[in-house]
Amino acid sequence: MQTRIDVGILGATGMVASISSSFWRATLVRPEVAGASDRSAGKKYKDAMNWNLAGSTPASVAGQTVEECKPGNAPLLLFSAMDASIATEIERAFAQAGHVVVSNSRNHRMERDVPLLVPEINPEHLKLVPGQQQARGWKGQIVTNPNCSTIVLTMGLAPLQQFGIVKIVATTMQAISGAGYPAYRPWTSSATSSLHRQ
Repeated sequence: MQTRIDVGILGATGMVASISSSFWRATLVRPEVAGASDRSAGKKYKDAMNWNLAGSTPASVAGQTVEECKPGNAPLLLFSAMDASIATEIERAFAQAGHVVVSNSRNHRMERDVPLLVPEINPEHLKLVPGQQQARGWKGQIVTNPNCSTIVLTMGLAPLQQFGIVKIVATTMQAISGAGYPAYRPWTSSATSSLHRQ
């Protein structure tokens, strides 16, 4: 029998977190709503969440109470889907308190002691963690991912590295990808029904 992994979600009621909790239904990850904004704290996840994805709020998290984004009873491993405007101090507070924070926000991506990780490409960058902990006095750690287009690009380019690529020109069209619910709602309602009629 395989052991399930307890994880927490920071920024639990946002778009990125809702997609993650939906995906985790089919994995060995057991999500726990670790924290969200003050306006959501204390509510049940199903009540705090404006669920816009296909299907219903996952039963694994629907009845959980949303907590404030403060270190306390959260699981050791946390996935952060926080907005960049507030992520820095909250993620650092959890790392200082001993949590492993895997962040999707841009805030720590360019810091020299924070791994910018695509696990299939550069797992050796986790060797930065002990230095990060020592320099910052943290019991925990922060690991980040690159932005979405970079992840996909590196996955495709890594096998070609052996051929000595010296230059890549890439164009991304991300006009709505960072807009969250405001961009998603119209698409799932009027636009989708329009597509079904055609």
